[in-house]
Order: sequence, then structure tokens, then C-alpha cells
Amino acid sequence: MLTLLLAIGLSAVTAQPTDVTGADALGEHDEASQKYLSGVLSAMLQEQAIAHEAFFDIFQETSSGDFGIQPTVPDGVEKGPLFRCHTYILQMTPGFIGKVRQFGKPLPRAVDNSQLCPAKEYFKVMGYTGLTEDVEFCSFARPLSESALTAGASAMMKKHEDPMAPGFTTAMLLSGTTGAIRRRDPYFLSERYEVDCDCEVLAEILRFCYQGHSAFLFLRPRTDTEKEVLKEKMLRLCFKAELFSVDQLFEQVLEWFDNSCFKMVDERNFADAFFHLQHFEGQCTEAHSRRRLRETVTGDMLVTRKQFRCITRDPRWASLPVDFVETCLKFDGMPIGSEMEVLNLIERWNAAADKPKEMVIRLLGCFRPDVESAEHLRNWLSGQGWLGPDGEPVSSMPELAAVVKIMDPKFYCKLKPRHNLYGKDAEEAENQAILDAAADAQKSGMGGASGGTPIPKGVSVKGGEQGEVEAAFVHYRGMAPVSRGFSFSLGSQQRLVQTQAIRTPGIQRLRVVLSNPRLVLWDPEHEVFVGISYGDGRFFGYLCSATAFSGIFSVRALASAAPAPNAPVHLTGSGNKVEFDCAIEVQLTRVNMVVTCKLSIISRNETLTEDLFQVSHHTLKEADGLRYQVVATGLEDQEVDVQLGWVSGGDNTDKEVPITGGDDFA
Repeated sequence: MLTLLLAIGLSAVTAQPTDVTGADALGEHDEASQKYLSGVLSAMLQEQAIAHEAFFDIFQETSSGDFGIQPTVPDGVEKGPLFRCHTYILQMTPGFIGKVRQFGKPLPRAVDNSQLCPAKEYFKVMGYTGLTEDVEFCSFARPLSESALTAGASAMMKKHEDPMAPGFTTAMLLSGTTGAIRRRDPYFLSERYEVDCDCEVLAEILRFCYQGHSAFLFLRPRTDTEKEVLKEKMLRLCFKAELFSVDQLFEQVLEWFDNSCFKMVDERNFADAFFHLQHFEGQCTEAHSRRRLRETVTGDMLVTRKQFRCITRDPRWASLPVDFVETCLKFDGMPIGSEMEVLNLIERWNAAADKPKEMVIRLLGCFRPDVESAEHLRNWLSGQGWLGPDGEPVSSMPELAAVVKIMDPKFYCKLKPRHNLYGKDAEEAENQAILDAAADAQKSGMGGASGGTPIPKGVSVKGGEQGEVEAAFVHYRGMAPVSRGFSFSLGSQQRLVQTQAIRTPGIQRLRVVLSNPRLVLWDPEHEVFVGISYGDGRFFGYLCSATAFSGIFSVRALASAAPAPNAPVHLTGSGNKVEFDCAIEVQLTRVNMVVTCKLSIISRNETLTEDLFQVSHHTLKEADGLRYQVVATGLEDQEVDVQLGWVSGGDNTDKEVPITGGDDFA
């Protein structure tokens, strides 16, 4: 209505005269249009002020309120209040009066005050502290006979009905209304309904209709009890705002769940609210409300990593319907580091293995492959026994052909894989994924058993052992993590990456043992890079390989910015094994926001070589940080055993991290 008035006023200003010419006539027209617009705006503001003040009249008996709304009372409460609303104000909220008439129970329009409880007393009994402040003045509108000052005298005297009271009638039980006199009742309502709604929530809906806001949106809980109470209030307000078609209030409540709920009511209550809203989706009375609610729950409420993890790690994730999970997994803004997390979410949803294969295959359609992740999906399907040796679906699962189709390179360009985490967010997500995997393995008692990521023995989530998880290394095959720990068998196109990035100045020293017990002598074609990575395609380190002399190995400095390795330095080992330390020294940031780093190779407490390289302060603190990385080349179908252990550093403190790689560490 207000928008319509503004549109009318603006059109009056911009309209041009068609039947009068000349500058004077045009000036007179503009002046008249401005006066008209000023009058419209003045009437609009006056109308808003009247509605704002009229809200306080609905709690008392006045002749201005003609539309009665009476909330149901809970069990054990005899009577409740009546809200005397104003039809002309409620009509400013389209659809509200119609829904009250549709879902409300019609009641007699004549009101018997003895069957009602004054709003002020009812609010105090029910503990509605916020509403109690709004009705302090209502005592002045109560009849003299109900005043507390006359309570003692009234008990001693027989009460007589006032013949001058509004609505007084001489009608009797036997004579009826024939010949009876009835006085005019200014409190007689045009309509009166009883609605199935909590009194406090109904009052907030009416507050929004009158004043354009709800007091619930401004509550700031402090204790755990207050947080849970606020969550329950907002859920009830959301349900009833949709039921009574108060669309603007419904939209504001959904925005509160998007932006404020997680910060105000903590993770547990946020998860409860999420699953309540998901259940409420099937109870929405309007199609557009159902669509907006689903957009909120499957998208906006999952937009941050903490909120996303809070929901997907909840046990109730496995109870969600397949169409709802499919909508979540199709969300473009899903906060995941790679598409491999989609497979983890599907596995968690089907943790009890109680979902039909058709539903699981349907969810696999949400996977967005690229060259590397498509291979990971193919391995995942083979591990489930759904693909044969030829890479085609088994005969019992022809419906899997649609999933196999998305692994076709022609499909890659249709849906871009999601990599929505960067810098610290990606690092925290990777660290938390290790803890989650360890917790899942500990709960199931399966360790690295079928279907899950193998969890090394040194990984634990209990107390002080969490540092071991953060200081561990992740073994990647392509883009897919396959194991975590300190001891690995490294094959072709595989790499080891430090889990926790280095972001503070100091020295960290890593012991590296490379061996190939399957060969008598180290193959000269096998080379292993040990160094530091600090972003996509950016690295600095040393390339280790065997020389023509048995037991003599060489290390050569290699950088992403250099076309070829530097001249080699040599160290001794055995025929198929070499051991050395790789130390990184991160210096303090300079005034030009550049950080100088020194990488060195140490063998038998003697520094063989050391080289300097520089990174930006932003890279160190905010972006990718520095991480140890180990990559093998020239292996073809063979493997190299790699054992790693922290001599110092590891968890960015002076505390030494226990070595769990094996007996080769002294």
C-alpha cells in the first residue's frame, strides 16, 4: 500500500501536461505535483504513526477495536486474553485476515469479560516479560468493579448489574428478548475468532502488522537456557508467520536463521533449528513459502564452513530425505575444498547402509568431475563393487550408466567443480577432516577398514594427542587423500603434504628416510623431491636421487621459478636407503612485507647445502602458508618407502612431536 502511494506520487511529479503549452503552465503543473506528493507522503507517515500507537490498544477494552482474535490457552489454564484489533490496519498486511478467517474458530461477537483474563495478568502468569512492559497502562481501562481497590468491599456487598453499562439488557431467561430493552454496546465486535497459536507469538505477529517489526528479532541471549528459549520462539514465529501469510515477517525470520542464528544460539541449537525447518517444509501452506524455505535451509544456512560441518556431522543427517540431500549437494556455494567431499557426504548419509542403491546413484549425479576427481569416483565405484574390470557397470546395476556418463571428459565443462575454500579456511577444513575421520574410525572400531580413509595408529582425537593429527602428513593419489600419518609407500603421481601450514617465524626440522627394500640398489631413474610448497604450482626444495656410485646420493636445489635444478651436493647412504634432515627457517617479516626463508639439508649434524627464497607476508599469514611436500618421479609402477618425523617444530611450538614412522628413526 505504501509502495503504491509512492508510485502514484512519483508519477504525478514526472507527468507532463498534454493540453497546455508554455513555461508558465508547465511550472504551475510541477508546483501542483510537488504539493500532491507532499500530501501523499504526509498522509503515509501519519498512517504509520497511527498504526504504531494503535498496537497498544489491542490489549484493552476499547471501542476502536472491531476484529477480535483470541489465542488458545495451554492445558491447565482456564481463560486467556482477547486482542481487539483494527480491521483497517490488519488489511495493510495482505492475506492475514483471510488466513485468520480460514483457520480460526468463529466465536460470538458479544464479549463476556468474565470469561476472559486481562492481558496484563495473563502475561505475568505466563512469564512474558517483554509483553508485560507493553501493557502496564491497561489497568486504567478496566471497569471500576474489577479494580483492586474495591476488592474488599465487593466481597461484603451483593453485586448488582449496572443498568447504564454498555450492552445492558432487561431480557430474562423465561421472557426472553420480547419487549426487553438493550443498551447499545460500543464494544460489540464485527468479527471474533479463536486461533490455534501461542499467545506470545500471536502478539508478535500483530506487533509486526502494526509496527513493522518483532521484538524477538532484537533479543540477545546470554545463558544456554536463554539461547534454547530464543530458538524455540523463532521457530514458532516462523511457522505461524507462514501459516497466516505474513510474508514480510516470514522473510525476516528466515534471514535471522541465515545470518544470526548460528552466532547467537550456538551449534547445538542451530542444528536443532535446521532439522525443524526441514521438517516444516512439508507443512507449508503456500508454494512460494515452501520454495523460499528450501532455498534457505539447503543453501543460505550452509554457506559457511562451520555451519555446514555442524549439520553434516549431525547424526540426523542420515535421516534426511533423498530429494532434500540432493538439493544440498547441488548447491553451488557449498563450502567444500574439492568434489571428493561430496562422496564423503553421501557415505555419511548412507552410514547404516540402509538406503536403496537407486537413491545413492541419484546422489552421485551431484558429483562434478574433472580429470583427477573422475578417476577418484571410478575407484570409489569399483570399491563398492559396482564397476567391473572393464570399467563398465555390472549387469545388476544398469542404472549406473548415467553416473559413468558424467566421468566422460565431454561432461567436464558442463558443471564446474566446486573449490570454495581458500587459505586458512581450506587449512582448517583439511585439519578438521582428519579429526573427523579419526573420530569416525574410533566410533565404528574399523580403523581403515573398507570404504573409509585409512587412519594411521598415531592419529587420535583425545586431549593432547590432537597435535599429532595436526602435525601429520596426508598421502594424496592425484587429488584424493588416501591415508594420513608419518610412514608411507609413495607411488607414481602421488605426493605427501604437511597437514598444518607453517605461518609463524622459527625453525622446523624434518627427518626424511627414503628406501626401496624391494630392490638391492636404488634405481637411478627414481627421484624424490623434498621441499616446501607455498601455493598452486609454487615450490622450493631439493631433488634427491642415486649416483653411479653405490651408496652415494645427490641432492639438487629445485624451484618452480627455475628452469632446471642447480648443481648437486652429495651425501652417503646404503644401497637402497638414504636418511637426512630438511630444515626450514622462516625469518621475521621485513618492512617491505617480504619474508625471507632458508631451506637446508643436514646429514650427520652437518649442513650440506642451504638456499634462500622469499614469499610475501600475505602468503605466509593469510593465503596458503608453507607446507612440507614430498613427491616421487620416474617410478612408473614401482614404489618408494618414505618415513617422516619431526626433529623440532612440527606443531609450530618448541614441543617435539613423537615419531610414529617406524624403527628407522633414532
